[in-house]
This record gives sequence, C-alpha cells and structure tokens, in this order.
Amino acid sequence: ITALTLVLFFVSSVFAQEIAFETGTWAEIKAKAKKENKLIFMDAYTTWCGPCKWMAKNIFTDQSVSDYYNANFINAKIDMEKGEGLEIAKEYKVTCYPNLVYIDGDGKLVHRAAGSMETNAFIDLGKTAYTPEKSFSAYQNKYDAGERNPTFLLAYIDLLSHTCLSGSSVATDYF
Repeated sequence: ITALTLVLFFVSSVFAQEIAFETGTWAEIKAKAKKENKLIFMDAYTTWCGPCKWMAKNIFTDQSVSDYYNANFINAKIDMEKGEGLEIAKEYKVTCYPNLVYIDGDGKLVHRAAGSMETNAFIDLGKTAYTPEKSFSAYQNKYDAGERNPTFLLAYIDLLSHTCLSGSSVATDYF
C-alpha cells in the first residue's frame, strides 16, 4: 500500500459523499433533466424546518442514498420561502416540509411525499418515482379520469396522507 493510497482512503472516509444538488435556476435544472432524460428530485425545504435539517444531515449524506440519487436524478434543493422557491411552492402545492418532489424535465409532477424518512424508505421513494403505475401522478390521473374502485380509493387516500395534500374529497367518494 502506497502513501497516496492511504491518503486517498483517509480523505474519502472523512469527506462523506452526499447528494449533489444543482445550483442553477429552475429553468436550467429542468433543461438538464430533459437533456439527460432523468427526473428531478427536489428537496422542498425551509431553513427553520427540523425534519429538513435531519434529512440533510443524516439521509442526503448516506453513501447508498447519494449513489442512487446522483446516478438517477437531477437533484435540486430549493428553499420554498426565498427566490424562485416561492413560485415553485405554489406551482407544486408545497404546504409542509420537507416535501420530496419528483418532476420531469417538462416540469410535470411525477411523484411526491412529505416528511423525513430513513435511508431505505427514501431510496424506495425514488424507485417508486420511476415506476409509472405506482407514482403519485398515475394515481392522480386515474382519479381525475373517474376511477372510484374502493381498493383504488383507499390506496390513493393512503398516498395523499403522505403528501400534506387533502384527501377529504377522495374519502367522500369512498364513503
């Protein structure tokens, strides 16, 4: 083992890999996602949000999370109370934090969830965003098209309960 190998090992151990968040404008982030044919993962956060800080410190810095998200998504971390975040929050109905939103390169919502979660659940959330029949938008589109099967409605209500969006009208349809 050479001295250089030891130094590289030490440096890689000390500096944990983390999700690489883009620093460009929202338009630039969408353009990059479209060009690379990837979804955008948007961490919709606020500076005062405790669960947001916990996710940033404990989940976004996890090696398995960063490996998966950096390979499969264009990642954006946007403060919903500043700059472009104010309009983005309105557009995607972000009302609680953290809101974990998956968007295509055209700006269309694909999947979403809210709140903090452990590593494996967060990776699974990202995988669900790439599973069209399980995504939030698939459920929403089926509901909007008139699907009212009780099993479907229960699943949709459950999905809505993890987004901070109201499921009261869906529950009314169920009952």
